[in-house]
Amino acid sequence: MADQTTISWDWTPFEEPPLNSPEEESGVPLTNVDPRPPRPEVVQLDKSISRLEEQLALLKISRLRVLSDHALINCVPPEILSRIFELGTHENIHLVPILSLVSRHWRQTILCTPTLWSYVRLDHDWNYGRGAEFLRKINMYMQRAQDAKIHVDLDFRYCESIPEARSIMSALQPYLVRCFYLRVSVPDWDWMVIVQEHCQNMNGTLEEIALRIDPGDSEDSAPIALLTGVFPRLTNVVLEQTPLACVFSKAETPSLRCFYLMRDTRYHANQRIRIALREYLAALTATDTLEDSVPELTPVPALTDLAISFLDATNISLLLDAVSLPSLFRLAVQMDTGPEGDNLSWLAHLSAAAQAGRLPALRHLELRACTTDGSALAPIVSALHGIPQLCALGLAAPPSGTVGARLFELLAAGPERIGSWLLPNLRALSLNGCRDVSGHEILRVVCARREGSTSGLEGGVTPIRMVRLAPCYPLDPEVVESLRQNVDELKIMGQV
Repeated sequence: MADQTTISWDWTPFEEPPLNSPEEESGVPLTNVDPRPPRPEVVQLDKSISRLEEQLALLKISRLRVLSDHALINCVPPEILSRIFELGTHENIHLVPILSLVSRHWRQTILCTPTLWSYVRLDHDWNYGRGAEFLRKINMYMQRAQDAKIHVDLDFRYCESIPEARSIMSALQPYLVRCFYLRVSVPDWDWMVIVQEHCQNMNGTLEEIALRIDPGDSEDSAPIALLTGVFPRLTNVVLEQTPLACVFSKAETPSLRCFYLMRDTRYHANQRIRIALREYLAALTATDTLEDSVPELTPVPALTDLAISFLDATNISLLLDAVSLPSLFRLAVQMDTGPEGDNLSWLAHLSAAAQAGRLPALRHLELRACTTDGSALAPIVSALHGIPQLCALGLAAPPSGTVGARLFELLAAGPERIGSWLLPNLRALSLNGCRDVSGHEILRVVCARREGSTSGLEGGVTPIRMVRLAPCYPLDPEVVESLRQNVDELKIMGQV
């Protein structure tokens, strides 16, 4: 039984609360209560104290006003202040109303800076049922933007109906001739038709465009050619789940430099759109100015442990190609037990990331529900050769229930057989849910690597210090004692 002295229970709902004394209810000690009326001189002193406190508060306000009037920020020229506001608004368009509340001077500066009012965005901040307010915002912003180039970002998922979307595009149409950036997300082609009807006057100014359509509907009908004619300034095109024909079927882009095909950036979709190779090659050869672009890596400097569960091989590969994990020490990947468990193409991306120096601290790798025999053995061995710094390897719950003998043979083979040791720094080996492990193959690996560590030959190997088995029912009892003598620590889970 548990030790009752360690249990504490502070809630006692069935006990009557103690009665409060009159002193506790009033909050004033009875010894400080004087039943007599206050003395006149005390009343006069209280009034004097109140007047002095009011004067002190007014003096503090006057002091703050003097400091504010002579603050250094008020000495900044309006041109520089406007530029600072422009840079801040470019990062966060919701900054304009906040800055307008700081002072009259700042508000006047903001009202006289047209570029601060050149951003039009419909997103989750507006949500549903606010179409009339958004139309008023468009009119006000466009009037204050004057002749400045405008930035338009519309996510029509937050628009209640097609007529409301048509009203928004009609309000924007006179100003789209100054649009240099256009980003549109629509749920289906009916909404894209509305956008296309009002976007016929951007040829001379459009520099960047980003389109997104729900792939559930994008392949059911012919795509809409949103752009028509020559766009001499268009340099960036981003298509998320969108057919290439929306941009490249009727438009000429002689200055195109960056072309991105995205999967899910604005919101997730279960389906994927198909893109014909012929259309893709045609888009790539549409201009001579298209540049090779290497995506910037996203650094995650503090991450030390990462566990990935039931993510398909393609997305794991994309993750490994997109991030830099300088502190990652342990990585565990659990694949789906279905056919995806046989897809180990992501291991090549893991090895490439390690060889590129993006995983310098990786020492522990666990593969769960991953096939390790047959045709899947080659990508595993190739990846392990590319991560020689691994000190711990775990194999758990393979889909067939068996690891296969070939992997253990390669772990026990030295340079004379395969050229170099596989995982030369391996110190810990963990096997979980492997029905074909009897212990003899593990003992051969342990003995071979121990012998190799003492041979003194070039390309040495570190002996295995720790073996963990959980649960391995076919484990031969005769092998257990031999394993204990050859490793520093042997853990057999499930044994008493």
